[in-house]
Amino acid sequence: MRQKQARNLSTGIYVRVSTEEQVQEGYSIRGQTEKLKSYALLKEWDIFDIYADEGISGKNIVDRPAINRLIDDIESGKVNNVLVFKVDRLTRSTKNLLELVELFEDCDCAFNSLTESIDTETPSGRMFLKIIGIFAEFERENLATRLKLGFERKVKEGYTLATNIITYGYTREKGQKIQMINADEAKIVRDIYSMFLDNISLNKIARILNERKIPTKLNASAWEGTTIKTILTNPTYIGKVRYSTGDEDRYFEVDGHHEPIISDETFYLAQEKTRNTAHVLKTKRPKEQSYFCGILRCGICENRFTTRNYKTSSGYKTAYRCFTKKSCNTETCESPDISHEKVESAFIDYIQNINDITEDRDINSTETTEKAILESIVDCEKKIESIQNRKKQVMEQYVQAIISFDEYRNMIVMFDENFEVLEQELQRLKAELATQTKTPEVLPEDVVKNIQENWTRLSNKEKTIFLQRFVKSIHITVKKERNRSNVKIDGIEFQSGEIDKREMVRSKLRGNSLLRQEKQSKEITLTR
Repeated sequence: MRQKQARNLSTGIYVRVSTEEQVQEGYSIRGQTEKLKSYALLKEWDIFDIYADEGISGKNIVDRPAINRLIDDIESGKVNNVLVFKVDRLTRSTKNLLELVELFEDCDCAFNSLTESIDTETPSGRMFLKIIGIFAEFERENLATRLKLGFERKVKEGYTLATNIITYGYTREKGQKIQMINADEAKIVRDIYSMFLDNISLNKIARILNERKIPTKLNASAWEGTTIKTILTNPTYIGKVRYSTGDEDRYFEVDGHHEPIISDETFYLAQEKTRNTAHVLKTKRPKEQSYFCGILRCGICENRFTTRNYKTSSGYKTAYRCFTKKSCNTETCESPDISHEKVESAFIDYIQNINDITEDRDINSTETTEKAILESIVDCEKKIESIQNRKKQVMEQYVQAIISFDEYRNMIVMFDENFEVLEQELQRLKAELATQTKTPEVLPEDVVKNIQENWTRLSNKEKTIFLQRFVKSIHITVKKERNRSNVKIDGIEFQSGEIDKREMVRSKLRGNSLLRQEKQSKEITLTR
């Protein structure tokens, strides 16, 4: 306290009148200046300069040269005390007042108002600034909340949030709400999806685009595999807009107003292929003539099989070879190579002889779990509401001087910490509830039935897509008998999951619906 009184206060006197106030007694520039000079002399303050805005409204700061000069001198340290006749001389805008008070605090600048007897060197003056600071804090929090709600509302109405960089394939003129298709870029997007579904890797697609000298959106860098994957997983291309891509708990998609570039079928087939690509990275990628590549597992060493081509009198044919045998010098695998035709025959025989595939499902247990989660959600929401009410009560106690500022701040910090913990728990419970209520499922028996009924009707490309979507691995044992290799299928791990009815695509399988299902992986091992 003594240190503040002893310090040299270099005072900037600010005065202002608008045109209509020129005739009012006590508001003239000269009248304000004389009274403020006398007050500064009485307080023994050094007057650094007088800043006068004459005939200018106080509704904003931008259009007032004198107050902008004062702000510059405060920031440079030339002025460490501001003296005004009334607070409304400084500004009539609550927003600007909060910003100025924050500036004073940051620059350790005192503030004094002659008429309202506000002096930040006194307890009452400091209390005034604290109250303004509280409102500033709540204003910032409310602004952030309003912005977040505004963004969410905009997306829910079907408009993209893209501001600086529009999605590749689209363009949007300034002031336009709906993005429009860029014909040249849209063609590249379709090419990317087509190449990917034709089993061209992400990096190779990027290399092809770079060789064709296709520019990226900003023409600032070359194409990369990660860029290609971003395009392949962006639902904007089927006419949707999305929100909060970095937060799974808040993420959602809705139908947008813009035109799609690709079909739903193409997009969702690409999503399935993207998710299943990781299963075949250790071996070559499957091609139309070798669609079992990447999912065959050796019954001897448990490694994957890769492909090799060999020449016959009728041309080249495909065979599968254990990856351990192919790539390792120190390790060897006794498994011989096996032709594609023999694997195909064994696969069909195995599938045709699978019967009565069932799983135990406890419906009552599921209902009990859902009820417990709902009760926890209600309890969590009640606790969050209680915390918000307590914060309001604490603020009222502080304004009424029942508690000190330090007590107020400590309690607010504690409430915010508890609020954050409860909010995270609430989001977790809601996510868990969503997993409990998604129905129906693509069951392994459905997969098997569709293979039994439709496998021979599919083209090689359709077989490749089907296996990548629904089969995780096929365990085989290859043995050589009388100079001939024979294969036995030991078991198949199917991938099944939940149907999302909103994301159905037309099936290429005649009479079945499996390729129309959007799924989440769940492994089930089937053996005879």
